[in-house]
Amino acid sequence: MRPFQKTRKIRTNAFLFICKILSRADLTRSDLQIPGGKDDGNPFWAEVVNVSMDQLMAPAVAHRLHQRTLTGQAPPLIQRYLDAMLRLNRSRNERLQHEAMEIAAILNEIDVVPVFLKGAAGLLTGLHDDPAVRVMSDLDVVVPAEFSNRCRKHLVARGYERAPTLPHPRQKGIDTYVRASSTAPIDLHHEVMEYRYQNLLSGSEIIGESVAHSRDGIRFAIPSPTHQIIINIGQSQLNDHAYWYGNLALRTIYDFACQTRVMHDQIDWQMIETRFAQMRFKTALNFHCHAARRMLGVETGGPVKPGLLVRFLYWRALFLIDYPALQRANYRIVRVFMLLRQELSSRETLVRLLRNMGDADWWHRHLEIFRKGIR
Repeated sequence: MRPFQKTRKIRTNAFLFICKILSRADLTRSDLQIPGGKDDGNPFWAEVVNVSMDQLMAPAVAHRLHQRTLTGQAPPLIQRYLDAMLRLNRSRNERLQHEAMEIAAILNEIDVVPVFLKGAAGLLTGLHDDPAVRVMSDLDVVVPAEFSNRCRKHLVARGYERAPTLPHPRQKGIDTYVRASSTAPIDLHHEVMEYRYQNLLSGSEIIGESVAHSRDGIRFAIPSPTHQIIINIGQSQLNDHAYWYGNLALRTIYDFACQTRVMHDQIDWQMIETRFAQMRFKTALNFHCHAARRMLGVETGGPVKPGLLVRFLYWRALFLIDYPALQRANYRIVRVFMLLRQELSSRETLVRLLRNMGDADWWHRHLEIFRKGIR
């Protein structure tokens, strides 16, 4: 039998090994033993670090090894590196938690109660066993659409600057704001889902059913447990098209696992299944739940029906882990169709395109543009 570290699927095996560490399954030291042992030069452990960093899960891996009292299984140098990532992220998340409260206080001044999403929601409500495990790139906040202009002006007045972004005209975000002293940017939204998927869950629904919180007189809110599940699935599988691109977003699925564990009795799985079915997004729902079950052993309160398509998409995503170049090529090809489908989801755009395609002058103008472009 060939050594584990020389097998062709070393990256996939490292990914599944990380999933085993992060899962809630009962493990012993023998379950985490690999050929090559605890040598700092073991290439498998190096790949575990690479994959955990790519997936933004290095702090979570370090935490789970400590939680399971399995820290002695990793090579000393690897363990020290993972522990350093955990300490650094703990310090960063403490600053982010303070900044989230500062943002809430600023918006409270104009009588707006911000609704924090995703990582920020989990950070403020203790979703994870240790707040240091969640790596965050920004602070996502939902505000009522009618207050969007006031929020913009007030943040600028309080020292924030609008980031130079080029959003789509129908993009979900209001703006991204940064400040020199900030740890992460603020993404202000009045809609969470991309415009093609807004009927799945609107911003007004999220705000209307959000759970209010108060800390030291500062008011903020987080989405209801059911809405948190819809946002988790919708952001990953619909906004980011993860299941079509062949991307197993471990950080998002780990959040999903924590949500289903902590808020299990408060989640309306029937409502979730009905909402996705009505919008014809059952494949996205089933893929996400199937991946969570296979990767982390998550058992949801609703039925998971992984048909042949879902099983194939999951197998393909696992296969692509070992072939980054092929995954990039798949992304470029599929992205063209995703963008085209997204644009043509607007009836106005579709009608205008069909009308133009029947206009000879339209074809002539574009042919001239093409000719000038290749000279």
